[in-house]
Amino acid sequence: MSIKKVIENALNLLDKADDGIVLMDMYNEVVHPADAAFKGQVVYPYNAKSFIEESFRQNGIDLTDKDLRFMLMKLLLSFEQMEANKVRKGKLNELLRENAFNDFGKLM
Repeated sequence: MSIKKVIENALNLLDKADDGIVLMDMYNEVVHPADAAFKGQVVYPYNAKSFIEESFRQNGIDLTDKDLRFMLMKLLLSFEQMEANKVRKGKLNELLRENAFNDFGKLM
């Protein structure tokens, strides 16, 4: 399973969680608490955090390691900053080309 799919599943699970607890029916499908109450389903509580940790552990990422989580956050933030700077640099270069600022300040 790709890491993108694991992340999508984890986010979907967290959307259905209530204070870190998800409800699962007898088929081990996650059920939103409101849906379970409306349909009158028999559900069992399950710890969403441990479910997510196990999913990531199976894909080689140990989320119980606090240092790893901080490194992942730092990596993602750095990557986003690089992407933002790339866009800004492209806009700056375009502005310089349009206005011929390369000759600015030169004696003619």
